[in-house]
Amino acid sequence: MDLQLTGRIALVTGAGSGIGQHIALGFAAAGAKVVVNDINAEGVAQTVDAIEAQGGEARAAPVDISDLAAVEGMIAKAAEAFGRVDILVNNAALLSEHTMYLETDPAACEREIRVILFGTMHCTRAVLPGMIERGYGKILNIATDAARVGQEREANYSAAKGGVISFSKSIAKEVGRHNININVVSPGATNSPMRIGLQEALKEKLGEAQWLAREEKVKRLYPLRRIGEMEDVTNAVLFLTSDAARQITGQVLSVNGGFAMVG
Repeated sequence: MDLQLTGRIALVTGAGSGIGQHIALGFAAAGAKVVVNDINAEGVAQTVDAIEAQGGEARAAPVDISDLAAVEGMIAKAAEAFGRVDILVNNAALLSEHTMYLETDPAACEREIRVILFGTMHCTRAVLPGMIERGYGKILNIATDAARVGQEREANYSAAKGGVISFSKSIAKEVGRHNININVVSPGATNSPMRIGLQEALKEKLGEAQWLAREEKVKRLYPLRRIGEMEDVTNAVLFLTSDAARQITGQVLSVNGGFAMVG
């Protein structure tokens, strides 16, 4: 299926590494021009270089999305460079701690919520006026199944992502009349750098044999008996931000191997 993304302008937050970087590269491979956002300027430069190396076109936007003024400036510069933003993917997130809620640092909790929830809201606020004026736009927000079914040791992260889901549904109802689609992709466990880092720390703590046994138990929780890969998420994002999905809005698509079958 030709998703007809050639010539579209896509802005991806948190694209300096991991899933966000993979999504940005996916858009470029599909023919879109990409604005690469991340607070990590070095990571942004690496993603831009990778896109240009494969013949694509990209612009760097090393901005802290928890700062609304900085986000508004980023969108203005993207419009100067490419004329508009057709697609926004709100992917930026951080998981500061992987511990029980009462053991978490309140400051870390606030930072997670500011980046994940407020960052999504800021970017959406900044791109919507242009999308409404043009009568066209696609916004795709990355959530997590932890926000849908709960996950111990990730209460702050889950709460912020749960807010993203509710926000997405509400805004989809507000702007659908302007031909703007807003959807959510909700990954389960995915072999991203974030998960790999957590698993490496766990392996060091448990020892390789015990860690392998634990990993097999985790896989048995998934009907497809495998952990997701970043390309699984990217494929879903590209589809939902294409006109092939023009009749889909306000929906949450779990890309989770069947781990949580949420109605």
